[in-house]
Amino acid sequence: MSKISVLIIAHNEEKYIKKCIDSILGQSLTPDEIILIAHNCTDKTEEIADSFSKIKVVSYNGPAGIIYARIRGLEAVEGDIVVCIDGDSYAEKNWVEVMVKTLQNDNILVGSWVKIKGTLFATIASFFHKYLCILNTKDKYHWIWGPSFAFWGRDKEKVKNIYERSIELTKKLKLPRNPEDCWLSFFMSKEGKIEITNKTHVVSNQKENSSIKAIFRNIESLRNRKLISKTVV
Repeated sequence: MSKISVLIIAHNEEKYIKKCIDSILGQSLTPDEIILIAHNCTDKTEEIADSFSKIKVVSYNGPAGIIYARIRGLEAVEGDIVVCIDGDSYAEKNWVEVMVKTLQNDNILVGSWVKIKGTLFATIASFFHKYLCILNTKDKYHWIWGPSFAFWGRDKEKVKNIYERSIELTKKLKLPRNPEDCWLSFFMSKEGKIEITNKTHVVSNQKENSSIKAIFRNIESLRNRKLISKTVV
């Protein structure tokens, strides 16, 4: 029986973290380990997380950027399977179960449909994403998003190396932010099979407070993926 770890990355998510944790504790398949990386938190995120006895909270004060929290998280988790979610998101009840089964289908990396909650643009885009993420059979790596992905614990060092390399490459390409999920999916797609499922999902609360900002963020993401696809050969 594989040991399952859920890794939560949180930075100042006091508004959402309780719902995130509740969704993990209420899963149809109970994880063996739940690690929460409280990254440079200055609000009550850590205090709220600490109130849950089944959560191991790791307080991490380091460089700004989620990539550093993800690297710290890899050092903390011990599972044979690592399932990742962000602190501003919450998972459907069958999320862990479906993600684990999908990974065990001879995959190296898996993701799920991510339902973005926020602006009108996000709502409309999420509807299309639910089906596009499984219809695109060639470029599955386009649909690995930070709020919902899973990989084998035996590949932790490989994932860590990709993250560390992404820091250098992001600076080299002068990207406005590190699209660490994109780097991970592109590099891992060279190593094995990637699969996306819409049999489960997570809901991710959008940081952009207007559809215009969300559209520009989407355009930025598409541009980043094109640049990364030319870099990862």
